[in-house]
Amino acid sequence: MKKALIVAGVVVVLALVVWASLRDSGPRGEEVEVGAAERRTISSRVKATGEITPERKVEISAKVVGEIIALPVVEGQQVKAGQLLLEIERDLYESARDQARAALRQAEVSVRRQQVQLADAERRLQRTRELISDGLVSQEALDAAVLAVETVKVELEAQGHLIEQYRSALQRAADDLARTTIRSPMDGTVIQLNTEQGETVVPGSTNLPGSVIMTVADMSILLAEVEVSEVDVVNVKLGQEAEVKVDSLGDAAQRGRVVEIATSGREDPALGTIDFAVKVAIDDPDPRLRPAMTAKVDILTATRDDALIVPIQAVVKRRFDASGEEVKGAEAKGLDEVDTVYRIADGTAHSQRVETGISDELHVEIISGLTAGDEVIIGPYRTLKALRAGDRVSLKKDGDEAPGDEESTPDDEEPAD
Repeated sequence: MKKALIVAGVVVVLALVVWASLRDSGPRGEEVEVGAAERRTISSRVKATGEITPERKVEISAKVVGEIIALPVVEGQQVKAGQLLLEIERDLYESARDQARAALRQAEVSVRRQQVQLADAERRLQRTRELISDGLVSQEALDAAVLAVETVKVELEAQGHLIEQYRSALQRAADDLARTTIRSPMDGTVIQLNTEQGETVVPGSTNLPGSVIMTVADMSILLAEVEVSEVDVVNVKLGQEAEVKVDSLGDAAQRGRVVEIATSGREDPALGTIDFAVKVAIDDPDPRLRPAMTAKVDILTATRDDALIVPIQAVVKRRFDASGEEVKGAEAKGLDEVDTVYRIADGTAHSQRVETGISDELHVEIISGLTAGDEVIIGPYRTLKALRAGDRVSLKKDGDEAPGDEESTPDDEEPAD
């Protein structure tokens, strides 16, 4: 009897062990991490890369062709407005001016000759009229005298137009001669010098750009000119604060503000994207800054104090039917995606629709749908990506690591079914 009781007790213990083992090995669902919604300050920024450029710069080009005979400046030199930058050979243009001046004088002499001829023709006409009244000459003689006067008048008018043409040619020749001397249009620095004394420069034309001899820039006001995508440019406004970093100057950020936003975008043929040029004026530029240095710009587009935030990867896109139930597959067709977070109750994931606001690199603002302290599933991201309402989940224990899980970012997310 006693032996039978011992055997029965062993059987019961084994049964309990098996039952407990089966219970523990039951479906526990995906292991997830949770985090609580909290209040803090959050700032939204637009990041872009570009280059340092002066606000004012002038490319000095030749307006006449010729050899540079004087180049008294060097790259990096400070210059004043009106200071001589270079001279182009003048002989050809002096000859052209002298030739045009001589042609004008010759035309003026011809005008005076025609005036004398006109006066003589008018006197002859007057005498012919007196004689015809006395019947001493014929009507034919009178007609010839009138014709002579009119002919001289026409020739005199033509010579007047010719004088205007010669005066224009002289002015053009004088202008070309003046263009052989080029002076600085502004106070600034010669930031680029492309030619040497003795080289020949040529002016530009409609289809052919001319020689850019040098570039003069005002280095007192420097800009960071960057390209901002069409998605982000709608959040950029004039006057917004910005930070500018230049790799060659270390991690120190320079303060600035947005001063110009392009009204039209430029398409990148390689990527098929549209970017807009945005200029940020640097408030107190470092004297070591140089044009064309690479600049990394952070534009502060919005700030919220005491905002309710969650990690950005916690918010996913899902679709809901008219009754508020999460749907997928064929049932989700035609329905808009909604920002959603997941909470845990009784080992099950429950979807919660939320309204989001601004975001930074790591967090996103929750305008409605959660309160401070509410816990939401924040990872692993691969699990969140496929998670649906009603899925079994369990909290990941400290030190555990989901097998095969790799770090992902929200940019990897695919549209929900």
